[in-house]
Amino acid sequence: MYQIGTFTFLGLDIEAFHRKDRTFATQMVMRSELMLMLDLALKDAGLYADAETLDRGDGAVVILTCSPVHVLAEVVGHLITSLDEYNAGKLPHQVIRLRLTVHQGTAARDERGGWIGQDLTFAFRMIESDTMRRQLATTTQPAVLAVSQQVKEELDAAGSDIRQAVPKLGSLRFHTKETRATAWMAQLGKCVPA
Repeated sequence: MYQIGTFTFLGLDIEAFHRKDRTFATQMVMRSELMLMLDLALKDAGLYADAETLDRGDGAVVILTCSPVHVLAEVVGHLITSLDEYNAGKLPHQVIRLRLTVHQGTAARDERGGWIGQDLTFAFRMIESDTMRRQLATTTQPAVLAVSQQVKEELDAAGSDIRQAVPKLGSLRFHTKETRATAWMAQLGKCVPA
């Protein structure tokens, strides 16, 4: 039996998690710190109790019932603040750089806790796209955020108050597997070693 609903998907993934200069111990610290940052951001936004996190090892996709505007205004801001604090003074191989995505759509959860849905797949495809990888590789800022067209339209409709909390978004096309779409991207955080 499936429970179907509309959800906001927040995806995050650490850049080059398995690169050669990162020992297993370094990876464990990075992963633990990222999950702590995520938990704190969700708690600060009042969303922790209702969030379901699909752990990906070097990242996660968080499934939420609130609006994507709330996630962008509250969760992403807290996450970037924590990321900047963690990265301060770190050696290059210890620095965490993130690809972040926000999308909204329909998904279904089964009795085993498994999730399916094209919109959930779309969120994964955004975060895994070569476009996102290139955007992060070409900046010294620690995070690149991409939002879907639907989320961009909700942001535009939300008015000037929310636009102050969310940086200016630029349009870029991405293609991953059979998914071709436009993402709206921004670079976030204090510059770190690339």
